[in-house]
Amino acid sequence: MKKKLGIQSLAIAGAWGYIGRKFVDAGLQLELDLSIYDPGPAPEDVPLDQLQQYTDDSFYAQSADLYHLALHPEHRASALAQLLQRAAHEPVRILNEKPMAAPERPQDCMTLINSLAGTQALLLFDFPELFEPLTARIVDFLAAAKVVTIDEIVIQRSKDREDPSNPRNYKRMVHIQYQETVHCVAWLLFVLGQRAGGAEAALADGLRLSASARSYAAPNPQDYSYVVDGRVDYEIQFGATAVHGCTDFTRGAIWAKTRVVRGHADGQAFELKMDYLEGAKYLQINGVAQDIDAKGSSYEAVLQTFDHWLQTVPEETLRSSSCFPNAAFAHLTYSLSSLLWRSSHDGAPISVGDAGALLAFDARFAAAVGGFPHYTRT
Repeated sequence: MKKKLGIQSLAIAGAWGYIGRKFVDAGLQLELDLSIYDPGPAPEDVPLDQLQQYTDDSFYAQSADLYHLALHPEHRASALAQLLQRAAHEPVRILNEKPMAAPERPQDCMTLINSLAGTQALLLFDFPELFEPLTARIVDFLAAAKVVTIDEIVIQRSKDREDPSNPRNYKRMVHIQYQETVHCVAWLLFVLGQRAGGAEAALADGLRLSASARSYAAPNPQDYSYVVDGRVDYEIQFGATAVHGCTDFTRGAIWAKTRVVRGHADGQAFELKMDYLEGAKYLQINGVAQDIDAKGSSYEAVLQTFDHWLQTVPEETLRSSSCFPNAAFAHLTYSLSSLLWRSSHDGAPISVGDAGALLAFDARFAAAVGGFPHYTRT
């Protein structure tokens, strides 16, 4: 039997999209009161009698414990504006999709941060792996030692997104650094930041990165105004920690969301191996398999962990501490995605001194005329 959540009602905008539908199913499994807003036709297998459908913006005026905006960046502005108007005088909890802004609109990151100031909004971003019980196990393992050094992290995140026989592959995507590698960047900042005292602290010793990319061969090229990146290989040095990463959406890519973490805890070498792939999750610590629910729903975990944080962490801490995936945290992930894109586009490594330098670099990119690349990569 699933534990009853403190959150009792969930409102989902964009309910019939891929992510929105996952949260509809998760909400039903967790026995939440569901309301949805999506102008598209409902899938035939959705039990419409178990949820409340809205057809206009009155959706954003209802009293829901949690709003989930399963919307693309270009469609979020209106939804957020209405919820933040309410949040000026009442608490509103919002779970938002990534990336924080469209790749060609980096200035929207600061616009959102500024619009949150002075409101009672609690806005967290949906990086599912940060909410996973598997991640909590890793954080607890690292926290159990007095002295920890993480020497190496290897990240593979991939799936065949070019296969024309898969209907989902006809959904438009953006450069993979923003679309998918942002999840890997978020996981890195979260895990390193939990030990260091926040994402900014994880960046205190600076970082150096280099990346190379290959273009995405969309099965529906007519729907794209420019070619986007479909694979990125990258190296990031966070202080003493070397990260080797690959995110691959090209033809024939395997399905994987793997991590390997190697280091020393109180002088003893350790190795953590894991996969976050839905239906095939696992965790090994020094070669020993841990008790992980391989088929546990990542989307139920997001709602359960959000609820757990609400019950155990002051809301002001959730808003302000970069130990949690709030707007300040998401801004760092967006800026790192920008650096990966810029390095792969320019064919040159990039170094920044700390979190402030990272954000300043991205701000210069945002201010540059024609700074975003509508280019074709060979």
